[in-house]
Amino acid sequence: MDFKAGDIVVVKDDAAVRPELRGMKGAIVEIIENGQIRVRSDSTGNDEWFSASDLRHE
Repeated sequence: MDFKAGDIVVVKDDAAVRPELRGMKGAIVEIIENGQIRVRSDSTGNDEWFSASDLRHE
């Protein structure tokens, strides 16, 4: 799945991340060369890093 900055995404329920991050909705802020994607949470405003496989489009 192709992601770009500004896309609204949701962390998948089965993602290998901290449980409290599952279901998090936010906007993609940055994508770096190794495929990591920085997402800014809609609810907290905090940024978290994820792999593309942990995310889906809203």
